[in-house]
Amino acid sequence: MAPADRISIHKSIDNFKGFISQPRYLVPLALIGAVCLAGAGTLSILAYQQHMSLPVYLLSFSTPQISVAELASGNLKSVILIDVRSPEEYQEDRIGNSELVPLADIESGSGILQLKAILQVYEKTHQEKPTVILYCTSGMRSIKANKQLRDRGYQALTLTGGITAWRKQFGRSQDLSVLATK
Repeated sequence: MAPADRISIHKSIDNFKGFISQPRYLVPLALIGAVCLAGAGTLSILAYQQHMSLPVYLLSFSTPQISVAELASGNLKSVILIDVRSPEEYQEDRIGNSELVPLADIESGSGILQLKAILQVYEKTHQEKPTVILYCTSGMRSIKANKQLRDRGYQALTLTGGITAWRKQFGRSQDLSVLATK
């Protein structure tokens, strides 16, 4: 680094130190710092309550979602439910006739091919393009899967609250009757 550059950097640092050491700037800077810290803390708590990491929680704001009530309302006529949980979780419980495409497979790329095949079969038999709805246990994995699919040109909705929210409103025996209009 040239000596002139070092002098310029030192002058900039000295100017900044002089700027923030003035009493009239200390209080606003302290308030801004406190607000930023409180905001980050609040977001972390909200993410924890939703059983999500902070990055996934922030991503959820830009992820297209559908509530259990909206899905059950029958307004969407052509729907494919995709469970992005593990095969073991899928065996334990699933929503209606949903298809299993685990998040790990979507991330590796094989799940994209699986989804493409599911969509092709559906479109061939129903003569229409379905709305893809992803779900997991509470929403975290389906939000990640949704991002992976969007990055590859697919459009999907995420079921808000996942199968946990669905089960709070509907038992296993009700799945097919609730989803029959889809």
